[in-house]
Amino acid sequence: MRAVSVCLILLLVTSHMSVAKKFTKCQFLKELKKGNAAKKDLATWVCIAQHESGLNTRARGGPNKDGSYDNGIFQINDRYWCKEKGVGGSCNINCAKLRDDNVADDIKCALKIKKSQGFKAWVTYPKYCKKATLPSC
Repeated sequence: MRAVSVCLILLLVTSHMSVAKKFTKCQFLKELKKGNAAKKDLATWVCIAQHESGLNTRARGGPNKDGSYDNGIFQINDRYWCKEKGVGGSCNINCAKLRDDNVADDIKCALKIKKSQGFKAWVTYPKYCKKATLPSC
């Protein structure tokens, strides 16, 4: 009985531990559509996420030359867009929220960045994503 109790406790604890979610292109495309990304931009968004993070929600890049870090599936920078402590930045969000499996807030922030700076805000855009095509799902 004691062994069963220990196993149940371990199962409960490990089920709440976060594991990175790695999307397929088609899964992420569905999320973008739910997040109201413009249809004409869908291929570009999938491409950016693929090249920035490998479609991995837990990705964290850096430190960059300025000491900042990039967060989540779109590699959103903490110098301008989010804050590690509390909420803040132009997206008014804690950076850890950009590294969880809920990509709705990542998409919202990415759309804000695009509105402000265009796709050129992502270094991968000109080289890899300028002429992106939609995945066949």
